Amino acid sequence: MDKKLILVFVGLLVIGSAVVAGTRAYFSQQGEVKSNTFSTGTLALKLNEAEEATAVWNIAAGGPGDQVSGAVNVRNDGSIKADHIEVTASNTVTEATSGPGTVSTTPLDTVLEMTVLTYDGASILDQVLDANGNGIKDLDDLGAVTLDDLALTDLGVNHPLAMTIRFNPTLTIGEHQGDSATTILTVMLNQVASQ
Repeated sequence: MDKKLILVFVGLLVIGSAVVAGTRAYFSQQGEVKSNTFSTGTLALKLNEAEEATAVWNIAAGGPGDQVSGAVNVRNDGSIKADHIEVTASNTVTEATSGPGTVSTTPLDTVLEMTVLTYDGASILDQVLDANGNGIKDLDDLGAVTLDDLALTDLGVNHPLAMTIRFNPTLTIGEHQGDSATTILTVMLNQVASQ
């Protein structure tokens, strides 16, 4: 055979094998990962089985030494655990429109003494300082602090926040007749410790 013919034949074999190598078929299959859903859980604060609790501590016509005790049950009815609650208070004092209570130099919330303040049965009264310096821990003092880091890490379990409030027998005087004080406690449920 002629050298040229052999070279042509070898060249054709090389080109043919390159074409065959380039057209090989490989098996493949494709699949999907379906129905990926990302949903958040909830914190659901309940106060006495509801979103809000009203008139837990109420004295309609009190005088020096009269007191009231009560508790509000705090619970997380959500689907994710929380870390703690914090409690703040705001007070509104209304002076009497007639009689001795119309000229009051001492607001009524400063004579409404907290003799008991507990959470889950443990006293937290030490978290309240005598901010107004009258020698008692009163609703005015409670309005000056945030009760913080009160543990609430479980789901569906009541944690009682209990208080006894009295008209201080020596600080409640004639000028308080007909006055009223309204206190709103705000409870915040927090998911993590740093909140």
